[in-house]
Amino acid sequence: MKPQLKFILTISLFCLIIACNNNNSQTNSIAYSTNDSNVAIQVTMEGKSFKIKQNQLIPQIKTKFKNDSILLVFRDDDTPLQLNFNVFNTDILSKQSAIYTIPDTNAVKQKVDLNFFNNDRDVKRMNKRIIFRKGTINISKLTDKVLQMTFEGEGSGITEHKKTFPISGKVNVIF
Repeated sequence: MKPQLKFILTISLFCLIIACNNNNSQTNSIAYSTNDSNVAIQVTMEGKSFKIKQNQLIPQIKTKFKNDSILLVFRDDDTPLQLNFNVFNTDILSKQSAIYTIPDTNAVKQKVDLNFFNNDRDVKRMNKRIIFRKGTINISKLTDKVLQMTFEGEGSGITEHKKTFPISGKVNVIF
């Protein structure tokens, strides 16, 4: 074999080995970054699980902590799901924890609203908004800097009252 050809083959083989090693190290770093320790929001509905990591949360679209009215919106650019949580006139800020049973809590006047927007849902745009219609919302901590809660129940698209499905999840967000 000619020396020039040997040199080219040797260089090519060397580059291939380096490229494979770099690719493996990138894969390992991705594997380490996908653990659940950084998950701020996890929601399961319609057989799908959605996760939003704390470091990927887009700054609050609206955050209002005034006169015991709290309006929170959580989303990121990579997840089709947006979570909206609103609490009105419940003294939750002084209590910092509470358990709400929906729809009983909202029987006279709406006090607690949990809803989602799933952009990947294959329905008319209005029904991409999913309402948490029945179940329990357990807030273990709510301050102006932290929200920790779990929820389990059922919901449906905004106009799909009779087409309910299970919804569950947990939120552990630092603002």
